[in-house]
Amino acid sequence: MAIKYRMYQDNREDSAQRGKWYAKAVPDELVETDQLAEMIQRNSSMKRSDVLAVLTELSEVLRDQLLAGNRVKINGIGSFKVGFTSKPAETREEWSAATHVSGTRVNFLPETVDIVSGGRRTRVPAALLGLEYQELRGYDDGKDESASAGEGEGPDDGGSPGTV
Repeated sequence: MAIKYRMYQDNREDSAQRGKWYAKAVPDELVETDQLAEMIQRNSSMKRSDVLAVLTELSEVLRDQLLAGNRVKINGIGSFKVGFTSKPAETREEWSAATHVSGTRVNFLPETVDIVSGGRRTRVPAALLGLEYQELRGYDDGKDESASAGEGEGPDDGGSPGTV
């Protein structure tokens, strides 16, 4: 399976990249906890209800640990921690969380593996090893279909997948 993407053109008036084309990842579908539990059940000896209970508890424990100010690492997935942005204060004494914290978020850092190729080391998220890309078809990408037909496109997917 491949990660789908769609093309878009930079049309911002003040952009130095105006007119250039970019790609943006597009998810196929939303997979929710119930579906994950069903998939895990098929690949293990656990019942779906047991898997669902563990995933639900993981969600609650993760939240509790983040609220306690801890970083949570799930082996094979990555680490979670709380981050925030703040507005400046004139002095250290004037700064308070109640008035200067302007936004909070959960930061996720995926677990990575080092890949060495040609003497160069690259860190890649472990979950994305073997990732392939494929252009999503059926949206208005600004391409003239008659001019591009047959130019390296596969018969049923509208394009050949690329691999990273």
